[in-house]
Amino acid sequence: MTMTNSVTHDAQMMARTIVKTFGPGLGVKATIHRLARVLNISERQAKSIYYGEPITITAQIFMKMLAIYQETLGRLQKKAEEEAAIYRALNNEWDEKWGNSFCNGGLSSLESAQREHCAERSTTERLLNG
Repeated sequence: MTMTNSVTHDAQMMARTIVKTFGPGLGVKATIHRLARVLNISERQAKSIYYGEPITITAQIFMKMLAIYQETLGRLQKKAEEEAAIYRALNNEWDEKWGNSFCNGGLSSLESAQREHCAERSTTERLLNG
């Protein structure tokens, strides 16, 4: 792989990671527009980078893209850690409330499990609502 192809490939990979934070439901045109705005480049340049087309990428654009990419990775890591904490809380809540209620795949006491479940605010509700 030549240096130009390597830079183009790295830029495409970073661009694709950056656009993941734009949210679901955006069309390609809107995605390209937002990428161009974030990188402060033309939409044509953003489209070329996004699709991995061979273009000349200046060092300034590449360095800005690298900085935004690193920020994006930090945000994605923080989001993943928050989601993992929620899943751990859900798992712990399940174990606390239902772990001993099942016997050979069936509930031993549905009524008592429902009373316990409704009696207190769940860990998930506390995490999500503060």
